[in-house]
Amino acid sequence: MDIFGDLSGIRLTQREELNSLSLIRTEHPELINEVLLEGICSLTSKWNKEIALHINRSGRISGIAIGQHASVKLPPVRSRESNRLRCIHTHPGGNYRLSSVDLSALESLSLESMTSIGVLNGEITGAELALLTDAGTINTIEFSPKELKNLNYAELLTQSSIRSAVITRSLPEEERAFLVSVEKEELAEELLAELAELARTAGVKVAGQIFQSKRFGSTSSYLGKGKLEELNQHLQNTHANVLICDDELTPAQLRNLEESTGIKVLDRTGLILDIFAQRAKSKEGKLQVELAQLQYLLPRLSGQGQALSRLGGGVGTRGPGESKLEMDKRRVRQRIHFLEQQLQEIRKHRMTQRLQRIRSGLPLIALVGYTNAGKTTFLQKAMEQTRAKGENLSGENKLFATLDPTVRSLNIRPDRQILMSDTVGFIQKLPHQLLNAFLATLEEVKNADLLLHILDASHHQALEHADTVHAILKELNCADKSTITILNKIDKVKQSTDLNRLAQQLAHPIPLSLLQEKSLSPVWNMIEELLP
Repeated sequence: MDIFGDLSGIRLTQREELNSLSLIRTEHPELINEVLLEGICSLTSKWNKEIALHINRSGRISGIAIGQHASVKLPPVRSRESNRLRCIHTHPGGNYRLSSVDLSALESLSLESMTSIGVLNGEITGAELALLTDAGTINTIEFSPKELKNLNYAELLTQSSIRSAVITRSLPEEERAFLVSVEKEELAEELLAELAELARTAGVKVAGQIFQSKRFGSTSSYLGKGKLEELNQHLQNTHANVLICDDELTPAQLRNLEESTGIKVLDRTGLILDIFAQRAKSKEGKLQVELAQLQYLLPRLSGQGQALSRLGGGVGTRGPGESKLEMDKRRVRQRIHFLEQQLQEIRKHRMTQRLQRIRSGLPLIALVGYTNAGKTTFLQKAMEQTRAKGENLSGENKLFATLDPTVRSLNIRPDRQILMSDTVGFIQKLPHQLLNAFLATLEEVKNADLLLHILDASHHQALEHADTVHAILKELNCADKSTITILNKIDKVKQSTDLNRLAQQLAHPIPLSLLQEKSLSPVWNMIEELLP
């Protein structure tokens, strides 16, 4: 019988062993012959590759495929026989849960059933079987190794009483993320908390998290071997279907993690880009996001396992660049060049606006700060208190709530008018693709006469957030600009000593709470003092 897929590294004698197994017939009413089951599980562990079988209603194998875990291409199916075929495949690494790709294949090929079997060190860890209903939903049921061997498959297909006890899952599957960080122990908790907030902002539910000390991490698979086994056990227990890592992964790390876990893998950069893709509203914002997406994608076109060929939507695949994800490298480079030209035109337009502003003599104040620190809320309060004209702004309690820049004219004194610009928030490990792509936006910061640094003083990592902002300003060559620090959210600060510590270490501190209806006069006075 022809064997499809990736046969690299498999000796001829081992292929003959698989061919011998393919002659074994599964008797009615079994799901799969026990000897056949043990044989494919043994070969799965030897090769660390997924084996997929198509078994017809007579119990004979009609197709075999081999591939890297989560990327195996199923054997060809003739449309007239698809609803009479059951697909049974192994998952090396022990995670027996059906992936969203498995469920999509069940639906698109109209198979009779789809079963995944977890295999670890040659032993079965469990199994999950799915059936497509007439209503368009998918019924799934899990089995222990013992239950799998004793399963009456024919009864499962015919008895409605058994089906009614099955869990019903609808497509598309809810995205449940498991978070991973390889970091120093003292930093891991804070970084994982921020990663969880990023995942929530992207619309993903967090199912769990683990961290590994940086000295035990792996350059090839991000996590060490032992931690990888622990991760697979967590994925199995939590039913997570997305793995999000707190660093920018290399193409090899991304591919190896996909193969080891069998689920979609996303790194911190990909997650932030997905959030930006959801948030971009203006033409400029969409162009900038697409440019950043393609610059991030280019080195990974040949290193993302099967991620590019099995996009099923969800986190990591959204945005204006979504339809470009399968372009070849030459076309991606052409598109990047085009986007850079478009953004260059926007930069020229901004330069014209800037010259007009310089002629008017109005100073520009740029709001900077960590994401979700309160920059948009500050600008809204400033507009209210100065009775400025313009569309009302509304800040959200989410990371990167503001993406497109906003400039408002404010009369802080009867004889004093300024321009105030709200900018995109900063964050730790901000991807360089974003800094480069958003250069047109961040030029508002580079050309500002004065910076207003909004800091969440109630955050227990406030000083670290301030350091992150200062580091990014240094990258933008703006570290020497005059800066006023707004110590925001003081109503939530528990101890006055914390506030005093911040005030002593930051430039021109002004404590306030934007939720309280207090005057911003101290801010206007400080601006008057520092502006030329």
